[in-house]
Parts: sequence; structure tokens; C-alpha cells
Amino acid sequence: MKHFLVIAMMLACLSPLTLRTALADGASITLLPGVTLHLGDRDDRGRYWDGGRWRDDRWWRHGQWRRHQEMRRHHQWEKERRWHERERRREWRHHERERRHHHRHPH
Repeated sequence: MKHFLVIAMMLACLSPLTLRTALADGASITLLPGVTLHLGDRDDRGRYWDGGRWRDDRWWRHGQWRRHQEMRRHHQWEKERRWHERERRREWRHHERERRHHHRHPH
């Protein structure tokens, strides 16, 4: 994914809209249908957009974005772990039912 973003940023710099991009607060690049990369989005107070909320400059300078990303990854990992655990239980119950059924009704 990192390579894809780097290529998209390079294409943005080479586009004929480069002069317009240099003068604007932000630039948008459509990577795929429904996936847009926003470069340099800022609100009227000077805060930057992180994809979820507006953050001030201090938030980015002090590395809080790293902790935020680590927390998001952790929550995603936990969500996937719980999903896999439910799937394992569901699979086990299915096999257990089949085992009991075959035990009661041997062929």
C-alpha cells in the first residue's frame, strides 16, 4: 500500500494541475473508485485532517499520531481476534453436533 501511495503522490506532482495544487490548501487524487487521497487538507483554523478528525499542528509534531495509529491497529487486531474466536466456536459446535448425530444413528 505504501508503494501505491508514493506512486500516486508522484503522479500528482507530474499532473498538469501541479500549479493549481501548489496554490491550494489541499489536493485530491482518486486512487480507485471510492478511494481518494487528500494531500494537505486544512480547515480555516489551520488544523490538519487525519481521516477521522481535524488535528492541530502540535498533535502531529509530538508523534501523537503514531500512538493513535497503534491504538487503531490494536483495536482492529482485537476485533479480528474476537471474530476468529466466534468462528472457531461455531465450527466446533457444528462438528460436535455432527459427532453426536453419527454416534446416535450409526450407518
